[in-house]
This record gives sequence, structure tokens and C-alpha cells, in this order.
Amino acid sequence: MARVNCPNCQSKAVVTSKETLSSHASHLYCSCTNTKECGATFRVTLGFDHYLNPPMASTAQMAAAYLKQLPREQQLDLLNIG
Repeated sequence: MARVNCPNCQSKAVVTSKETLSSHASHLYCSCTNTKECGATFRVTLGFDHYLNPPMASTAQMAAAYLKQLPREQQLDLLNIG
């Protein structure tokens, strides 16, 4: 789980609200918990970057589409059928 730290004092911060920009990006409004020495409020942008490992369904679909483009002999060879 991600933790938000204050950019000023590096203390723990809490997310007080969230503004969804799209299905892959949001603004998080945060407050520093170090209220005696800092007390800053700030906004963090959270966004999806890329997959490290794509979802299994996507991988299977890509493999099936690739196989369909190959000649029948190569399909059977790759599947160890022929």
C-alpha cells in the first residue's frame, strides 16, 4: 500500500479527498499529520503508468491473435501438435 508523505517535512500525511480526472488519474488532497511544526496541505497527482505484467486475459488474446496470423503448419508446430 502506498503511503503519502509531506513534501515539506516528510511526515506522514492523510488523504482528505480525491478528485478523479479519468479512469487512470486522480488528484489526492492531503494534510500533513505533523500539525505542531508543519501542518501543510497539498495535492498529489496519482496516475497509472504501465503494466509490469499484463492481465492474463489480454496476454491470452494477444497470443491467440498472433497464432491466427501464422500459416497452419507453424500453428501446429508451436502447439506441438504437428
